[in-house]
Amino acid sequence: MQFLNHEKQEEIKNMFTDKRSGIQRLYLTGKRRGRRFVSKRSIGGVRFWRSLTFAQRCYLVATGMGLLGMYFNVQSAAFDVVMYAFALAGIVNEIWPRFMIVWHSLPGKAVILFVYAIIANFALASASGMVNDIAGVSAGALPYSHNFALILTIPTWFFITSIMALLLLILLTPLYMMVLLVLKPFGVKRIWHPPEYRFVLTTTFIRFIWTVLLLVEFSLLSAQVGLMWEDEEQVASEMASVQFAGDALVKKIAEQQKAQKADGDVLSDEGAELPGLTVKLGNETGDEASNAENNVALDDATKTINDINNANADIEKEFEQAWEDAKVRSKAFKKMQQRALADFIYVFEADSRSRCAHSQDSRVIELNDYEFLEITRDKSEENEIGYLYQVKACKSAAIGL
Repeated sequence: MQFLNHEKQEEIKNMFTDKRSGIQRLYLTGKRRGRRFVSKRSIGGVRFWRSLTFAQRCYLVATGMGLLGMYFNVQSAAFDVVMYAFALAGIVNEIWPRFMIVWHSLPGKAVILFVYAIIANFALASASGMVNDIAGVSAGALPYSHNFALILTIPTWFFITSIMALLLLILLTPLYMMVLLVLKPFGVKRIWHPPEYRFVLTTTFIRFIWTVLLLVEFSLLSAQVGLMWEDEEQVASEMASVQFAGDALVKKIAEQQKAQKADGDVLSDEGAELPGLTVKLGNETGDEASNAENNVALDDATKTINDINNANADIEKEFEQAWEDAKVRSKAFKKMQQRALADFIYVFEADSRSRCAHSQDSRVIELNDYEFLEITRDKSEENEIGYLYQVKACKSAAIGL
């Protein structure tokens, strides 16, 4: 009995071993065939993928993700970040080599340095204004704080510069596409591209679409974070004009409808005085029918416009709410910059001791031989910065103490 049990155990063991080896052979065979299928160069998909450049692959992946996101209605921030990262990587991969070519040429380097000089000038002026708003004195008296304010404004100018570059790229892309279309009958299929570069016009169009989308995303991000803000009165006037445009159109249609009704009444009255009862009745019937059709058409148009206005009401409310949130974040971001600059002025720029007489709990920045800036802490609710700045006359051992 033990011998039979041992043989049965061996038989079961061999059966499981054969099954496991069969599954393993099946897996290895499928894996080998899959690799052969994928690595086969005659496959259209693999050959198409290998013919694309890195930037084109990035555009293809980003476009595929965008189509999948719209089809499945994907609402994920991580999905959007990855999608836009692919598009941005493709744009940078194509623009950076051309930027380096322009940089290594003397005229290109002059133009780039001129643009950077303009940006630096605006950034320095903005930082100087920030110091003056906080301390109430010229930024020349606070050089270290001026440099720190410049560091604080760098993110804003970085976003502004990026958006300006994207705008320039958007403006030049349609011109480039038109040049390609004009030169295509003459056998010119590409400009500034290697001979193996394929799908030039299609890639240019897709790049244009993704550049527009990136510009919109950069603008929304900068507005939500608070890096960019606009004049509130201008935005309010624009929103008011958009809001009342539909109402003016409805009012105009209503006036036209009343005018046509009045004209119809006048014609019917004139027709009653003309001889010929049969002709008169026929004209009245035709005028009434045409007026009725016109009234129905105008009523339908008015109803359609009202429906569109009602449908856009929610969108306008969402836009107004988004703008209000962006405005609040903008103010909060600006206040954060001002508090950071005020803390830097008090802690690092100002001195605790000076030749000019000042109160014990204050710090001092000497402006010249006769004036100094006294800084004291102010924790009142009216003072959002937290510090009080006063320019006082210097009273020292040599001057009127």
